[in-house]
Amino acid sequence: MKKSLIVIVLFISYFSFSQEAPEFPKYVAKNSANIFYYNYTEVPKKIKVKDDSTKNKTFNSLKIYNNKIKKISFLNTPKLQELELTINSLGTQLYSNRDLAEKVRRKVKITIVPIRDSIVVHEKTLNDDLKSFLSRKQFKKWLKYQREQKRKLLPKAPKRQMAPPSSGMNNNRRRRGSSGMGGRRY
Repeated sequence: MKKSLIVIVLFISYFSFSQEAPEFPKYVAKNSANIFYYNYTEVPKKIKVKDDSTKNKTFNSLKIYNNKIKKISFLNTPKLQELELTINSLGTQLYSNRDLAEKVRRKVKITIVPIRDSIVVHEKTLNDDLKSFLSRKQFKKWLKYQREQKRKLLPKAPKRQMAPPSSGMNNNRRRRGSSGMGGRRY
């Protein structure tokens, strides 16, 4: 009797956990607007700049870029905080209510797109400036580093809970892709 009760409790808990909705990820408006700063002590090492004059030029270009981005960030901080608060407070309601989701999407578009466009302009000037004094190989590494930094800003997909395996023998059969014994049943 006790064993059957334990089996029933485990069975119910197994199915109750598998039906949970995914957790709503925290929205960060600065990341979606591509607002980030380059670490100008790290960049010359990453792109393997050895010449001191080139290092200094790189430092200066990155400092100028970071200052421009800080100004953009400072001017738009209230808008971004309001947007973050709105999206994070609504959370899972955005999944169920299409009208609300569309309004929020419009608000995001109105707020984020102009900021992102101004940052793209500054990035383009930074890249043109760096291209003028870096070698082709160094510039290629710079673009790769830049892509990595932007990729870090993207939100991570929520991890879903996997169902526990049913039994060891069935797992082995699934891995092989057949029912055992060369595909024969008996």
